[in-house]
Amino acid sequence: MTEFTFMFFFLSFSGWVLESAHESIVRGKPINKGFFKGPWIPVQGIGAFGVYFLLGPLRNQPVLVFLAGAVLCTAVEYATALFLEKCFKVKSWDYNTYPHTKWCHFQGRICLTISLFFGMMSLMVVYFYWSFTAALAASLGTWLLPVDGVLVGLFVVDVCYSCSRVIRLNRAGIKIKSWGAFSDVREIE
Repeated sequence: MTEFTFMFFFLSFSGWVLESAHESIVRGKPINKGFFKGPWIPVQGIGAFGVYFLLGPLRNQPVLVFLAGAVLCTAVEYATALFLEKCFKVKSWDYNTYPHTKWCHFQGRICLTISLFFGMMSLMVVYFYWSFTAALAASLGTWLLPVDGVLVGLFVVDVCYSCSRVIRLNRAGIKIKSWGAFSDVREIE
């Protein structure tokens, strides 16, 4: 369980790095992607676990891993968008605003180009990144449990802070357009 805990946070961090880099390049300024202040996007960790455990048995069929990964991750992304919008009134992404996704999105929540990227990332997780992350966790040895403790503690604090902040903003009547450590909270136009 300690290895899986570390792997979850490392995969969530990896997703944060990819998404924040992509968003920063597209927007031309540093952007923290994700709902939380910390460098993690838990849905990325959940997605990687889902991809590995559901699609790992298909590893002899890379085309099927790609297609199923694209569908699975897109479904998770859509469900996450709905959850954040309904529960917290936060729109963490809008594919209608990206130059490379304006033509192929659905409700701004999911889009074809990102779904294809999810398929590619599913291949990476199944064939390479999962075993790399597991080896990294194993290399921590006796440090694994203390590292997990720190990560879980920081994450709990971040969850409490981020949720209370968005609830306070919603009660104040501020609708959140942009959310993250490097971006200001702004009202939706």
